[in-house]
Amino acid sequence: MMSILEQRQIIESAFLPLQCRCSIEAGDTVAIQIRSPEDGQVLLDVTGIERSELSSSRSISQLVLSLRHQLGNPGQSMGQPQRASSFV
Repeated sequence: MMSILEQRQIIESAFLPLQCRCSIEAGDTVAIQIRSPEDGQVLLDVTGIERSELSSSRSISQLVLSLRHQLGNPGQSMGQPQRASSFV
């Protein structure tokens, strides 16, 4: 499995120029928060991603694709933290 630093760098850089913060929570889960660079408004806040689900480049790519889809879907509630579903 990749180190958390590698996973974090890949995920955070995938959303540039948006501000993306990836952190580890209790239970070895990952939380991702994406903000607008202009005003710092939270665009997406996802919690509960199992770190074990991010064991390969492919699984990280699938996560990024899913989060980008959520960012582009204005019908989703962006201000509320969301529980992640399986990405692999």
